[in-house]
Amino acid sequence: MQLIFFAVSVLVLLLGHFFLWQFFVIFLNVSSLTGRTYVALLILFLFLSVILASYLIHKSDNLFTRWYYIVSSFWIGLLVNLFLSAFLVIFLKFVIPLLHINISNLVYQILFFVVAIAVSVYGICAARFPQVTEYTVFIKDLPVYWEDKTIVQISDVHLGPVYRQYFFDRIMDRIALVKPEAVFITGDLFDGMEADFSWFGKPFNKVKPNSGIFYSFGNHDLYLGLNRSTEILKNSPVIILDNKMKEVEGLQIIGINYSFEKDFDLEKNILEQVGYNKDKPSLLLFHAPKNIELAKSAGIDLQLSGHTHDGQLFPFNFMAKWMHRGYGYGLFQLEDFSLVVSRGVGTWGPPMRTSGPSEIVKITLKKK
Repeated sequence: MQLIFFAVSVLVLLLGHFFLWQFFVIFLNVSSLTGRTYVALLILFLFLSVILASYLIHKSDNLFTRWYYIVSSFWIGLLVNLFLSAFLVIFLKFVIPLLHINISNLVYQILFFVVAIAVSVYGICAARFPQVTEYTVFIKDLPVYWEDKTIVQISDVHLGPVYRQYFFDRIMDRIALVKPEAVFITGDLFDGMEADFSWFGKPFNKVKPNSGIFYSFGNHDLYLGLNRSTEILKNSPVIILDNKMKEVEGLQIIGINYSFEKDFDLEKNILEQVGYNKDKPSLLLFHAPKNIELAKSAGIDLQLSGHTHDGQLFPFNFMAKWMHRGYGYGLFQLEDFSLVVSRGVGTWGPPMRTSGPSEIVKITLKKK
């Protein structure tokens, strides 16, 4: 399945670069064979760099491979924004003459590059400086201990080649200001590639919630390896919920590993095995917002998920919403069941966000 995904991704990337070359040649009036060849070689180099950088960073984590990977990943984001800018320019070139306004082709060319670069710069800032998103969730029979308590959810940090100690330190500083009762990490804490994680346990010293820090595995954590992820976490205060449950002051906290299966029996395969009681209030950590009806029918009160990144780059947020059956991002309340889908703290691939800023989720719990 991963090979199919890789092959499709490379094909889409190749076609994207080909169409960009076509657009550049026409839009910039590159008529000479030499000029067209230079543009083609440049775009071919950028295309091959995306593949080569991904290969090299998987083989070795050093200063060169890291920055080569970051720059080539940024190019993918810029490529998407160039396409958006191209559509905007084509639209304006069609509409403006209808208004009997004359604009030179040079103005359109400048607009094309300025818009793409401006959106990309915004995307970098939106990714580097997460906002705090606040929700209030009502839970039936919530224990007195948890009433009006604040919890924090972070998801999709993607620590690895791009995001390292400095970034994670800043995240922990922001969480410390909230002073949460508990912190929940809903998967993809790691990007799936080996890196220097010797510093990992230190940032958690900034955050000391009374009820603990809980974590469940996402798909990228499993790409890194369950054993390797567990090894990195062992010197931290993080409580790993590897298909396990822990009851804290009357609240059942369940962590389920990311499942690569399309459907699985949540209640039979997991909940019955960990001593779950559907008559008690519960909080489920499950990386992807899928099998919602299974969680709802099992009596789960609150599910915390991530994975979607809210598409990360506009307009892929619409695709993320469609792929996850409407649960692409935000707070969803379905009778006694609530679901929070975070767009995540870090990024995957392009180190930018244009569908919305990175976020730390702050949730106030109230009794229904």
